[in-house]
Amino acid sequence: MAWISLFLLFLSVEAAELPRFLTKHSPETLRFISMDGRYAYVQKKPGVLGMVSSFRSLDFIAEASSNDYLVKSSRFKQRLAIESIPNAHDEYNFLKNNRIMVVDFGNTITRDVGFGRNSKLHLKDEWISYFNAVEKVLHIQNLVTQKKYDIRLSKKANPFFVPEVEMVSSSTVIYTDINENGYSALIAYDLISQKSNIIYRSPQSATRLEMCQQENYLAVGEFPFEGVSRGSKILKFAGEMRGTSYTTLYSSVEQDLGNMVCLPEFIYFVKTMTQDKQINHRTTEAVRLNLKTQDVEVRSELKNVGQLLEMDGRVLIPLRGEFFVLEGKFNLGEDILKAVPTKEELQLDL
Repeated sequence: MAWISLFLLFLSVEAAELPRFLTKHSPETLRFISMDGRYAYVQKKPGVLGMVSSFRSLDFIAEASSNDYLVKSSRFKQRLAIESIPNAHDEYNFLKNNRIMVVDFGNTITRDVGFGRNSKLHLKDEWISYFNAVEKVLHIQNLVTQKKYDIRLSKKANPFFVPEVEMVSSSTVIYTDINENGYSALIAYDLISQKSNIIYRSPQSATRLEMCQQENYLAVGEFPFEGVSRGSKILKFAGEMRGTSYTTLYSSVEQDLGNMVCLPEFIYFVKTMTQDKQINHRTTEAVRLNLKTQDVEVRSELKNVGQLLEMDGRVLIPLRGEFFVLEGKFNLGEDILKAVPTKEELQLDL
């Protein structure tokens, strides 16, 4: 165990100092920005969401003064999902539903989808999923045909559970659930037959499953709840999960935080480096798991990483009011004259 600790310490020393994310927008107002910085969605004042593009600013959503907004993208870059959170700073209710909208990437014309939380775009952004926290129903909706499917989750002892969702095809939804005894499971649901089957069941209680996906694989991480002495692991399912066989990419006895972000060649997640259970203190860093070699490389020296964010392919660490960049462009604050836009780009801006 001592050798392992020294090895992890060596890795953390080798990690390069991360650059801060530099934009013309303050971290407090920024909700989404494209990789090239061309489109930025910002909350410039309470209850108002605007888009800034090419020296042009437009406020396009205005709701109650206490509303806050989440803006989420996918790797397909066709649409954005927007959640309007009512009374975000006054009512800390994990069971309330938010107004969910979609907007074309780089545009401001919104379309209402429904009410729920944890919205997510899938399959070239033609599908969206979201969870009704009151009715405990997972909604799957096609944004082109408007066809809607409902998946009712099992009864459980944890009222604050929110499922993770991925779509591996237009007919197959993969989601997480837990039973009354606190065991997590990964479930495949067929939208056509409306039948489901368990493809992975956790061997230990008090752990949560999370997912992220790229074109050729689906990653499933199993991480313990806070204060629970359980190990961590990351599994890889290939393609559309035919046969549901998987490979174990990573396994540890440590209580890692997880919060995975999938890229084509790497998986980022938050790992526990050291832990003192007597005083309930641990050191956590962002690490990068190489899919080919299965090597884990420490990428930060912040000692208190709690979350990772993916934003148009950029991987960020939010910490103490700033963003640190793990992957992607970090300096979008320079004034550089751009080329004359094409007709297609002008039409996209309209």
